[in-house]
Amino acid sequence: MASELHDRLERLQRKSAVLIEKYQALLAQSQQTARELEESTASNARLKAQIEQLEHENEYLRLSHTVAPTAESVAQTRAIISKLVRDIDRCISQLNT
Repeated sequence: MASELHDRLERLQRKSAVLIEKYQALLAQSQQTARELEESTASNARLKAQIEQLEHENEYLRLSHTVAPTAESVAQTRAIISKLVRDIDRCISQLNT
């Protein structure tokens, strides 16, 4: 009987040792996952700030292209104005005759 109790106690101690090892491994894994989550959250915040900054820059570039048109659009605008001036001149000359 005493040896049977002793055997049971040894098995129980081995099982508890295995459980403690598994618990420590899971605890270490949990801590590692928490650190990775913190790093991911910080990285996410940095990326959001960068996206916002790039969106502002993109908007400024759009506005600058609208305000300061390209050489091609300036040439097109001049051509349209020249055509309108010729049409007005033609109308004035028709009115004078």
